[in-house]
This record gives sequence, C-alpha cells and structure tokens, in this order.
Amino acid sequence: MSPLVTLTGDGTFRAPSAAETARHDLPADPHLAALMRLRALLGDDVEDQIATRLYLPSAFGIDSTDHMLPATLALLAETTGDLVSYGWRLGPGVGAAWQHARELRERTLDAARIALLGYEGPLMTTALGPATLSAATFLGSGERTLGDPGAVRDLPMLLAEGLIDHLDELRDRVPGARPHLLLREDAVAGVHEGRIPTPSGRRRYPALRAPEIGMLWRSLTAALRDYGLDADSVTVGVGADVRLLRAAREAGIRRMAIGPRRMPTLRTTEGRALWEGIAQAHDDGCHFELVVDPRAGGRLAPELETMLEIWNRLGHSDADAAGCTLLAHTGAAHAVHAGRVDPSAQPDRSTLLDEDAIEALLRVAPTWAGRVAS
Repeated sequence: MSPLVTLTGDGTFRAPSAAETARHDLPADPHLAALMRLRALLGDDVEDQIATRLYLPSAFGIDSTDHMLPATLALLAETTGDLVSYGWRLGPGVGAAWQHARELRERTLDAARIALLGYEGPLMTTALGPATLSAATFLGSGERTLGDPGAVRDLPMLLAEGLIDHLDELRDRVPGARPHLLLREDAVAGVHEGRIPTPSGRRRYPALRAPEIGMLWRSLTAALRDYGLDADSVTVGVGADVRLLRAAREAGIRRMAIGPRRMPTLRTTEGRALWEGIAQAHDDGCHFELVVDPRAGGRLAPELETMLEIWNRLGHSDADAAGCTLLAHTGAAHAVHAGRVDPSAQPDRSTLLDEDAIEALLRVAPTWAGRVAS
C-alpha cells in the first residue's frame, strides 16, 4: 500500500547541545550524535500509511563554516576556492575554509558508517542546485558566478560529478541505503527575476530565463540518470513561478519541492496559472514535496490548510493530495526566495532544523494523513 504521506527534512539538522547529548546518552562526536538522533526520529516508518525518508544532513551548525553552501561547494568536482571577505570564491588553490568544508563532509560520511549500521531504506542527500550556486558564489574577479555564462553552464556537470562520487562513498558506508537527492534552489526566484545584486549593489544581474534554468536542471539530472538515479529519486525545488514549473517538467523532473507559503493566491493571474499548472502536473504523474514549518501552530501547519483550500477550489478533493511528501524547514529559504537575505550570506545556526522541528512534523503527519485518506 502506498503511503498517504512521507516525512523528511530540508537537509539540515542541528547537532545536539551538551545537555541534549547527556540526556540521550549520546557520544561526544557531534556528527555521530546528530545522526543517531535523526535515525531514532526518522529511521522507521511511523505507521503503515505514514512513511519517513531518513536523510544525511549537509549542515549541522557545528561552526560558522558548517552550513549548506560550503557543504555543496565541497562536492564540486575538480573545483577549488576559499572563503574571502565578500563570500565563497571559486578559484585556484584550496583555502583553509574550503578544506574544512571537505573535512566536515568526510566526518559525516564516517559517522554514517557507525550511526546507520544495518540501516536499510531511503537515505537522502541534499545540495544546493546550480541556479542558487551561481547566485551564492563569486569568481576571482569579485563578480558573482552568475555574471559568467560559461561558469554557470559548467556548474551542473561539476555538481553532478561530485554528487556521484559522494553517493558512491555513501553506498560504501551504508550499503542498505536507497539514495535520494534533494536539490534546494533557494535563490532560483531571484536569479529568474533578475533580483541578484552585483558586488557594488548599484545594479542587478540580468534575469536568467526559465528555459535556461531548465537546461541547467536537465544537464544535472541527465548525468544523475546515467549514474542510475532515476527521476523518482531526485527532488528539485522549482520556486513559485509557472514558467519555472514548465521548465522543470520539460527538463524531465517528476518530483518537485514547492513552498505553499511562497505561492501566490488564486486571486492573481500568476497564482491561478501556477496552481493550475501544479494540478495538471499532478494529474500527469508528477509528485510534489511540500516545504513547511511544522512548528507554525495548530494541528496542521497553516500553509497546508491554505494549500488544501486552494486544491479544493481547483476541483480536487483532499484525497487527491495523498502521496505528498512533507519536507520540514524552518523558513530560512523563504527569506532568500523573497530577497530579504542574500544567497551568499552565511545563515545563523538557528535556521537549521532541530529535534523539536522533526518531532513537530511527526505530530502533524497523522492530521494530514487523516485529511487525505480516501
């Protein structure tokens, strides 16, 4: 029987504090402690119709370098760089911060061998997607990577090669894992709408059209399919624009992450077009993963209530939403999406998921499952 809902996270998990480590009798190593807690929370399905997708965190917040952007940069094949005054720079030579990010990735993989010993089931890896990387990184000239079309075109293949190597290493350490990939495109709206500022702040980089972004996604996912990761094992954050949704579909993407909080309402022309596009994609066999903050009050997160109301107004029943994935997130990507936070900025540790957030997701799940049960 297919699950009514699957639960997972956004690829982050804050390492337990000293008090939490003592309370749960965890090892002192923060990577190992975090993975043991995450396995305890998401390592088994909640019940027959509520499934979970365990994930290997890309960010634990152990130090200022331990967040999603450097974790993704550490994956890029044949790429070097460093953290400089204006952000993460791609260029010759491996700086101390870049090397540290690589070491953190290795520590996570080593911890997975112990914490996930004997585990069999889905295991998700998370990385930033190429559109977001182009906006979040800089070249040696000081310009963002977004300003160099050739460098932007290279990002999908560099990321694909690095991810393939990473997945091979993960399979070696956790042989029973079924890999899944989440590509977070937190800044895709800014890239698509031409809102990313140049270093001077006096102008903006030209908008990257939806078909061009779709080509980045196509290049990346095609390489992953050649490796053996099929379309149902890759989730891509597609933003909140019907043109990006169409570009994703044309790129062969079948599993898409959307944030109901970011979506325009049916009262706008753009909103109706987007929601109708989502409904059509759903009818055509695409799967949607809903980015929610499960701690945002009530038995069901407000954005999920709003989404079901819109779904009903489009002529679909609650039962038509069965099979969705709820992806827990604190809201940090919403701020980047809206342009309130620069994608190159290092996020605060408080933006990472913690145990309370995952437990809140587990509490939300039965209410959602009850609503969508046919």
